[in-house]
Amino acid sequence: MSLSSRLPSRPGPTRRPAPRPAPAPAPASGPPPGVPERRRHRRGRLSRLLTEPLPTAALERGVRAAVGPALRGLGRVAPVLCLAALGWAVADAWWRRTPAVAPRHRAEALCFTLAAAPRFAPPMTVEPSAALVRGRFSPSMPPGMALREVMHFDERMVIDEHTRRVGDYDVTTVWLRMPGGEATRRWLVVAWMEGADLAVCNFRFAADGDDLTPDEKVWGARLLARVLVPQNFSRGALPAVRLRWSRDGELPSFGPKPAG
Repeated sequence: MSLSSRLPSRPGPTRRPAPRPAPAPAPASGPPPGVPERRRHRRGRLSRLLTEPLPTAALERGVRAAVGPALRGLGRVAPVLCLAALGWAVADAWWRRTPAVAPRHRAEALCFTLAAAPRFAPPMTVEPSAALVRGRFSPSMPPGMALREVMHFDERMVIDEHTRRVGDYDVTTVWLRMPGGEATRRWLVVAWMEGADLAVCNFRFAADGDDLTPDEKVWGARLLARVLVPQNFSRGALPAVRLRWSRDGELPSFGPKPAG
C-alpha cells in the first residue's frame, strides 16, 4: 500500500455564486421633467356612442314600431295590387290577340293614320268613315263633280270647298252642312279620283249652329294637315299603317270619351 493512498484528500477550491444584478428602478409616474401634466377629460356623448355597444333590443323595438303599421297596410293593399296587375296582364294579352288589319284602300288608310300615335284628339267628337265607289266615272272627272253625283248635295249645303294637288292626285275638300234630326251635323269630306274610282273620306262633326265654329275650323285644319301629305297619295302604294280592328268593324271615333 502506498503512502499517497493513506493521506486524506484535499478539498477543492470553492466557487462563489455570481452576484445578482440590482433591480431596475421603477419608472417615475407622470410626464418627463419639464412637460406639463395633461389631465384626462370625461368622454362626450359622441365618444360613448361610438365605443359603447348598441342597444340592439331597443333598436329592434323601435324598428318594429315604425315598420309594423306599414307592413300591415301593405298586407291589406297587396291583394288589390295583385288583382290590378292581373287585370292589366289580361287586357294586354287580349289587345295583342286582337288582329292588326291593313287598310283595304287609300280612303280607309287615311282614317287609320288618325288613330296612329300621336292619336288625333279634338275637343269635339269626330266620326270618320271611308268609301271607294268603283268604276262609275271617267278618269278625267273632277272629284268635286263626282262627289256631288254620289252624295246628292246642293250648293246651299256647301260651307267651304277647295281643290289642291297632293302627291299624285287632285284632292277636293268640302265642308258640308248636313241638316237632319235634332242637330245640324257638319261633314268635312275629302275626295279624289283613282282612275274610274271615286275615293271618299267623311269626317262628321256634331254641331248646333249653321256656321263653322272657330274650334271646328282649327281642328278641321289640323285633321287635313295630318292626312293630306304627299306620302299618303303615292300612286300604286298605300300608307303603311295598321289598326286594331273592333268587333263591329267600325272605324274608331276621335274626341272626348262618352260619359258613363
